Amino acid sequence: MEHRICFNCIIRHFSPAWYASVMGTGGFANVLYLLSARMPFLKPAAVALFFLNIFLFFIFIIPWVGRWFLHFDKLIEDLKHPVMSNFFVTMPVGGLILGTNFFIIGKEFFSMAFIVILGTILWIYGVALALIFGVFVTYNMMITENIGPELTNYSWYITPVASIVVPLLGNLLVKVYATKNVELAKLINITDVAFYGIGLMLFVILSSIILGRFISHKMPHAIAVPTFWIILGPIGVGTVSLMGIADTSKMMGLISIVDGIKMISLIFWGFGLWAFVLTVIITIKYLMEGGIPFSLSWWAFIFPLSAYTLSAYNVFMYTKIQLIYWYTVLLAILLAILWISTFIKSLIGTLNGTLLFPSESNKK
Repeated sequence: MEHRICFNCIIRHFSPAWYASVMGTGGFANVLYLLSARMPFLKPAAVALFFLNIFLFFIFIIPWVGRWFLHFDKLIEDLKHPVMSNFFVTMPVGGLILGTNFFIIGKEFFSMAFIVILGTILWIYGVALALIFGVFVTYNMMITENIGPELTNYSWYITPVASIVVPLLGNLLVKVYATKNVELAKLINITDVAFYGIGLMLFVILSSIILGRFISHKMPHAIAVPTFWIILGPIGVGTVSLMGIADTSKMMGLISIVDGIKMISLIFWGFGLWAFVLTVIITIKYLMEGGIPFSLSWWAFIFPLSAYTLSAYNVFMYTKIQLIYWYTVLLAILLAILWISTFIKSLIGTLNGTLLFPSESNKK
């Protein structure tokens, strides 16, 4: 009986932000696997992270789905919150990232037929939920009164990221279906383009709002520092997705040359240098002023940085500039330090209950 009640409490207090750990772990796994082409010792770690990510994705499904049936009132409360509502889309995004894990790493352990079927399923539900949650979050903000500057932060970028992530998996599927089902490949390709447009425009629109908040109002509390790193998400994913869209769109006959689009992706990636340096400086400022308390928001360090690291690797593969490769390695080292620290703290927080029962922990 006690275990049933505890499990029920876990479901009630389960934060949708937990799936940010799936996004981050999956992104980190892809980074290590790609870098293992030159540094083979990284491959076992990448494989271990891949299987860990499979476990995390499916274990989180239980409380994520359970809340819709057992604690719908609590779930609606989170959905209506102008900040927490953004994190619901991390679930389908986690699935999209896991799909890329199977294509990049899982091909050594699973048949391509299985990977394609699983990838297609993850892509379809990712598209559907990214659109549903994306529209709902914006609608919710429009009808919610008195959203003060304290609730305006970079977590609002998660919705644009969801749309921009769609082509990451979609581009891999297009390359497979191009020789098997051309019509389906074309449909996936044009859907990827549409969702990239949604994400990019939302990113541009929200950027002015969020930057205006930080310029005109006081900076947030230290616990919100990890969310500053989310800006690297749409930049990193945006670069990789656009490069992939250029190749697949040419393959599908949508465009004739890719150079112009890839140059735009390089310009977009260049903006990431400004964002990365600014984010690091802000983080150092808070560290010097007293530190950054641990919370589930620390996972906001991981996926955006992994996305930006992957974008640097893609730029290196396109330009063959060695300095960019070593910049990628430097980013990967920082990513490894942050992932290990965040994972260990998350594991401790799970075992002692502070992350599973945040309400009870705050009362103590």
